[in-house]
Amino acid sequence: MLPEQLETGHSRREALLAAMSAMQPIAALLLEAGVSYHDMMKLVRRAYVDEAAARQRAAGSRPTISRIAASTGLSRPDVSDALCAPPIPISASELAPRAGDRILAGWKNDPDFLRPDGTPLPLAYIEGDISFTTLVKRHGPDIPPRAMLKELLGSGHVHAVGNDQYVPVASDRSTFETRAESIMNFGPKMNALGSTLVRNIMRGPDDGLFETLSVATKVAPALSPKISRELERRCRTFAQAIDRFLIDQELTDQNIADEKHHSMGVVLAVVERVPEKDLPKARRGQS
Repeated sequence: MLPEQLETGHSRREALLAAMSAMQPIAALLLEAGVSYHDMMKLVRRAYVDEAAARQRAAGSRPTISRIAASTGLSRPDVSDALCAPPIPISASELAPRAGDRILAGWKNDPDFLRPDGTPLPLAYIEGDISFTTLVKRHGPDIPPRAMLKELLGSGHVHAVGNDQYVPVASDRSTFETRAESIMNFGPKMNALGSTLVRNIMRGPDDGLFETLSVATKVAPALSPKISRELERRCRTFAQAIDRFLIDQELTDQNIADEKHHSMGVVLAVVERVPEKDLPKARRGQS
């Protein structure tokens, strides 16, 4: 909670309150992973320095330690240490689906690779009009088909069905992200959503991207599992339509420079907020 004596401008105080709310799920993740407050502050420092440097570059200036220190309130040595750190692997400008995700999305949404009932066709690896090699060339032209097949088989996303044919594993609870994958994907998902929200605040509605939050605030606890399943069903249906649309927008010309590419899409999530008094004791942090 913000201290009562904190003297801030109206917009600055609102920004701090918003950041406090946004930080709570991040703090939950880091505490669960055993990350200390000291290590977390190193990340905050790095984020401040990276954003300040990006703003200077966007304004046509070369980032300098002095200017970054002045805009962030950090000391020059702290700025220097942050600038010398290895690059953050995923940023808002680098969001892109993993190669395997692109192949699987094409397999499950491209009409050329679907049965009449809408399920994925079994595909042989060998060259042909409709084969796994054709699928990879269409939806991941920079990926060796044999290497991709080996990766998808090894990760359990694809299995053999005989006669050198393969199909994606059915999407059920057993194939959801592992805990490690969920942690790795937390950052890109938060980054994607947060970047849109910040853009809309800074640019205004005339130059913003669509975003909304739809929440029923008074739901009977006994009905929440049923409602959650129905929301998931509707989100999956919508996500499949979005995937089909985005697949058609992917550039296939490998001669176009990477820096000219944009990443676009949507973030979908079912939201459930449980009153603290209803949480299990272990989740309340009680000893």
